[in-house]
Amino acid sequence: MNTIRLNHFLEFRFLSGMQTNEKKDVLCFLVAKANEKKNDYAYDLWLSDGMKHRKLMSLKNKGSYLFETDDTVLLNYQKTKAEEKKVKDDKMSIYYRYHLKENRLEHAYTFHFPATILKVLGNTLLLKATLTSENHHLYLDKPEDRKKYLSEAKKQTAYEDISEIPFYFNGQGHIANQRNQLFLYDTLTKEIKPLVDPDFNVGIVKVTDDLKKIVYTGSQMTGIKRLTTHVFSYDLISHETSMLYHEDDCSISNLYLMKDQIIIAGTDMRDFGINQNPDFFILKHKKLELLTIYRGSIGNTVGSDVRLGDSTKDVIIDDKLYFIATVDDHCQIHSLNLNGTIKMEFQFNGTIDGLIFVNKHFYAIGQYRQKLQEIYQLNLQENRQLQMSRFNQNILKNYYVATPKEILYKGISHVVKGFILYPKDFDEKKKYPMILDIHGGPKTVYGKVYYHEMQYWANLGYVVCFANPRGSDGKGDAFADIRGKYGTIDYDDLMRFTDLVLEKNPSIDPEQLFVTGGSYGGFMTNWIVGHTDRFKAAVTQRSISNWLSFHGTSDIGFYFSTDQTGGHPMIDMDKLYEQSPIKYTKQVKTPLLFIHSDADYRCPIEQAMQFFTLLKEQGLETKLVWFKGETHELSRSGKPQARIKRLTEITSWFETYRRHQ
Repeated sequence: MNTIRLNHFLEFRFLSGMQTNEKKDVLCFLVAKANEKKNDYAYDLWLSDGMKHRKLMSLKNKGSYLFETDDTVLLNYQKTKAEEKKVKDDKMSIYYRYHLKENRLEHAYTFHFPATILKVLGNTLLLKATLTSENHHLYLDKPEDRKKYLSEAKKQTAYEDISEIPFYFNGQGHIANQRNQLFLYDTLTKEIKPLVDPDFNVGIVKVTDDLKKIVYTGSQMTGIKRLTTHVFSYDLISHETSMLYHEDDCSISNLYLMKDQIIIAGTDMRDFGINQNPDFFILKHKKLELLTIYRGSIGNTVGSDVRLGDSTKDVIIDDKLYFIATVDDHCQIHSLNLNGTIKMEFQFNGTIDGLIFVNKHFYAIGQYRQKLQEIYQLNLQENRQLQMSRFNQNILKNYYVATPKEILYKGISHVVKGFILYPKDFDEKKKYPMILDIHGGPKTVYGKVYYHEMQYWANLGYVVCFANPRGSDGKGDAFADIRGKYGTIDYDDLMRFTDLVLEKNPSIDPEQLFVTGGSYGGFMTNWIVGHTDRFKAAVTQRSISNWLSFHGTSDIGFYFSTDQTGGHPMIDMDKLYEQSPIKYTKQVKTPLLFIHSDADYRCPIEQAMQFFTLLKEQGLETKLVWFKGETHELSRSGKPQARIKRLTEITSWFETYRRHQ
């Protein structure tokens, strides 16, 4: 049995982007692979009828396409270096058409602004673009005036004029004064028609099956981003826009068009704040009528470091909606019909990363047990899956993949589920070091799926444990609600879970405990080292250390910090400071490594800088690894070389303080 390598993920295939044509007789999807030398990811476009798959073409480092007709797809693609330069320097967008039956590629469209095609509406294209009010010159101006505008715009790249929040966003960069806009493009006349005001910001966009109406969410920007949104409809026949919902009382997570009804998944956030799970409503006569109380987790929040890209998470068949839900530590498929009945349709032993309906069968991109991503055909009647692809079948063959062993900590009022990975050739008579890995969120979960960093550590001889303490997803709003309690009940759950692991596993050396986590897991790592010295060494990643500064520097800080701590920096400074790990700096004795990225706008790098500086002043063993240009997604979709450096640094830190037997 071979040992999993640190850079083994370079061989993994990442599946995403499932789409089907109008006839629903074929689907396309993307297969990506890391390229260490080029330090990026290469995407291939594949075609399938569900049973057989064939590669169509390489999209280089692009991962964007859509069906144009049943037999053609449109690719956001640049064929030559000259086209790549035109897109980058001249702020243009180029699309090619691929003929599925003829395996032929041809130029389709060039747009004089960075547009994305959302939907083909006959001879009209629905476009989306993120623009400032000045960026509209890109498509409105004549060629010479456009050149002048681009020349002037280049002079302004050295600074940002900011008059609103958020001013940047993780993975997108500076977004101040930028708006998501909708356009109609006439393919015959080449006319571009804006559908919204330049100060309007569009959210979710859906088109009715008869292609007669565009339904979308959005609102006017007022200087501070709203958490609630309005709903609008554009009639493609009368060319009129109607406001369907104008109240400011619903955070809309999704919008579905079923038959002639508009279904809203949303929440008023009154009972459990911004993380409150949604209910379903029917939008009628400019009012939201409750269809059914759901309060479940829609989508997939099971953590993974072996997926890349996104896929559709729901399917509508006639008058029934099928959607992915996170329950406990895994994914299920639930259905909703128009009378409000919700039914559990399928239970998957792992995560469902995408869902689609083709040739009268459901297909999913999934991570089943400890397997890497594959495509599965799902039989809902028998709750049975059939693996239909072999992209990752042999990559881990003959390698040791630890099977998670479930362990439950039973409190007075709740149960915390956790897992243990045992090392290769585990011998109960020997002593082993242990790593406690803490998930982010906090409203996400760990499941029993393959997690590369943990499997790598288990192959190095560590016992690895991980759990879903209070604050985690999958068990309802009350369990996930730790507002104003950060570092209390969640800390208690993690420490009691650790105690239970040690109690049940005497082969673990209590003097050789290590801890790490990212985002919320980074916050909790910071909190742990300030409240106990039981861990030999710790690694905090993309963390929060100071709620006071986080409020004004994070892209979500201005609402997330108040919601989660129950206080505001201007009036509740003590409350925020009490819940900040940085307050307990003097109590820290554990060697602490910081992993942080300077383009992480979710948990800005200043959070690491503050804590690191104070620990350094105290003479504590500490180190900061500063990643340039990486975002909050470093461990999941960061550049391959950065991902290797990150895992190397974490592992080396633990190995430095590990006592080898």
